[in-house]
Amino acid sequence: MNAMLLASLAFAAGIAAGVNQVVPWPVWAAVTAILALGALLASPRVRQKRLLLALYLGTALGAGGLLGGRAVPAAQRMAHLADRQVVLTGRPVPGSFSQGQYGSLSFQLAESRGRVRVYLKKWQGPPSFGGLVQVRGKFQPPDGFYNPGQPRPEVQAAANRQGGSLQGEGKDLTFLSREENWQEKIYGFGEKLRQGVREAMAPGDSALLEGMLLGGSRAIAADTLRLFQRCGLSHLLSVSGSHVALFLGLLLTLCRQLRLPRPAVVVLGLGFLLSYTILCGVRPSVCRAALLGAGVLLGQVLDRRADGTAFLGLAAILLLSWHPFWIWDIGFQLSFTAALGLMLLQKPVAERLNKYLNLPLSEALSVPLSAQVFSLPLLIAHFHFLSLVSVIANIILVPLLSVCMAGSALGTLLFNLGGGVLGRVILTGTAQLLGFSLGLGKILSNLPGTQVTTGSGLWGGMLLYFLILFAIFGPWKKREKMQKLRLYTVLCSGISLCILFAYNSWRSQPFSVYFLDVGQGDCALVVTPERETILIDTGGLTKNFDTGERIIVPVLRHLGIEYIDVAILSHGHHDHAGGLAGVARWVKIHKLFLPVEKPSSDVEKAIRIGTKFKSVEIVSKIRTKQTIRLKQCIIYVVEAPSTIGEGGDANESSAVVRVSHGTDSVLFTGDAPVSIELSAATAPIASDVLKVSHHGSRTSSAEAFLQAVHPRLAVISAGRRNRFGHPHQETLDKLHRLAIPVARTDQLGAIKVIFDGNGPEWVSCRWQQEFF
Repeated sequence: MNAMLLASLAFAAGIAAGVNQVVPWPVWAAVTAILALGALLASPRVRQKRLLLALYLGTALGAGGLLGGRAVPAAQRMAHLADRQVVLTGRPVPGSFSQGQYGSLSFQLAESRGRVRVYLKKWQGPPSFGGLVQVRGKFQPPDGFYNPGQPRPEVQAAANRQGGSLQGEGKDLTFLSREENWQEKIYGFGEKLRQGVREAMAPGDSALLEGMLLGGSRAIAADTLRLFQRCGLSHLLSVSGSHVALFLGLLLTLCRQLRLPRPAVVVLGLGFLLSYTILCGVRPSVCRAALLGAGVLLGQVLDRRADGTAFLGLAAILLLSWHPFWIWDIGFQLSFTAALGLMLLQKPVAERLNKYLNLPLSEALSVPLSAQVFSLPLLIAHFHFLSLVSVIANIILVPLLSVCMAGSALGTLLFNLGGGVLGRVILTGTAQLLGFSLGLGKILSNLPGTQVTTGSGLWGGMLLYFLILFAIFGPWKKREKMQKLRLYTVLCSGISLCILFAYNSWRSQPFSVYFLDVGQGDCALVVTPERETILIDTGGLTKNFDTGERIIVPVLRHLGIEYIDVAILSHGHHDHAGGLAGVARWVKIHKLFLPVEKPSSDVEKAIRIGTKFKSVEIVSKIRTKQTIRLKQCIIYVVEAPSTIGEGGDANESSAVVRVSHGTDSVLFTGDAPVSIELSAATAPIASDVLKVSHHGSRTSSAEAFLQAVHPRLAVISAGRRNRFGHPHQETLDKLHRLAIPVARTDQLGAIKVIFDGNGPEWVSCRWQQEFF
């Protein structure tokens, strides 16, 4: 590794410590000043390069800590505006517009302090626009979900420069100027190019190619996104070095054919990189790729070939200096890690593969292998999931999809430059190749045993993993002693890594219940000491947000759960059943118990998905006084009313279920109204923990029922700032009078209840994430 790369790693470590407020920024300032002064004074005198390098790296670490410590996230700069009527001025972010139901419009507003997501009702203007605007409405801070294994909302907001959201009406927006700036003009030109693709291709194909060309997945069909995820091809939808290398290579080839002078080539190349970065939304991965591309162009002018790792390190320092909170961005981390893996490992991997394979095949395999092997710990740490067909899919499909990208770019240019017929022919051929590629992807993704849930990663395991990589691919001398040391390093680190993960998988597990933060809905996951899992309700929000795929499945992966023993729906309302189909797409369910009511659309969809993927083994209706036995856990259905043919409110069919393990017990009530609660109160329902019915509504939680349960903890699952006002004050007053402690997901995020022999103890994912 060269000094610039080492300095960038030290700088990034300092940024991470600074933004996490490990120590106050004045401490970083003092450390940086002392080390920088020491490095300057020692430079002409010190002959030991290692000491001088240590001083420089310490200075880089301190500078990063100082910069990160002084950085203030946009949400913090705008926190004083919370829950107030405000007037904001700024420019809409190109490409951020989205039309909703009933004439609503949303877009990102670039304000001087950060970006604000604006929601306008009753909008009657154009679907997108530019210029300088002023908008009035109620401001809210950034919101999200606090669940284990997922990025915290404030972290995502800081990385995305998100200051909050503003809600108003169409009449609350005023145009101060219609004149577009240069960035909006570049984006407008790109929109004209996109239009050519949309006119010549089917909507699904054009949306996918736009996503691959310019990044983003908002318009891509959900099934296609899942296919890319299963095949490990999601990186193609995040513009990175491969995209920039492809298009910059095409541009340089064209310039050589036209015999343009070298300075003109550099100017054209830099202009392309700047424009492409803006068209792709100035994301971290494309910024990194553009900086490396600029380094290649400058190297051509100076007739020098720069060290790739040095330029990568310089790019990291520049980007983190511009926006320190990108250190938290998953795309930033994976982009730099994959690029570093290619630079450090591609050659040694190819050399080792060449001993067993022919040269072209070993070269082809070395590219995806080196990138994925080096970024594997980060993939596990962030996604807790691996695709075993990823390498094969990258070898087979990436070249085909790269041809699709090049063909769509060429066809679009011809289509917009007057060569409509030829452009349409190229785009049509590209669509055929794209369909063939997706067909191959479906075959690969449907192979059995290709998806592996890893559970949460361990920092100790990450260090051992990189030690193994260094032992295998590092520049070791060929002396016998060094080769023995290398072998012992691989063996000892490998054995230690296996022991670490085995301990993490088989260590004792107390009876635990996770009440997940799914907004205005219910979802609970029970994990027994025997590692059996029970899922009760699955939440459900708007149609564009699948709680199953985006909340429950990531939590299951974080916990290392690949299989659900029992899933129970209390009733079919969307806020309880909406996420079941998303879970069934990715996780096998042994037994699914449904309420005794006419199946809702969510239940029907889940059964269709379960049948398609063969993920649901047994489906049956729950019955009152039914007992479901696991190894040492008992699920007792206290009440399961039937409303089939009665046409009543689905809440009236909500089941009341008691889950017990030994002397520990939890009572789940769904949205049961008072009538069902009082009927259940005639049975022995005393429980340690009560999931309060109907999100704490005044229509439930009868005092006689609460006295019959006599819980030591009451959990209320409700959405922050929900429009129903849940939990109602009347319910909170009842719980207070009965001296029942209350834990609320709208205040605490996901809640983990642990039975460790001393009764239920609970922790909050929002404030005590380290216990998850």
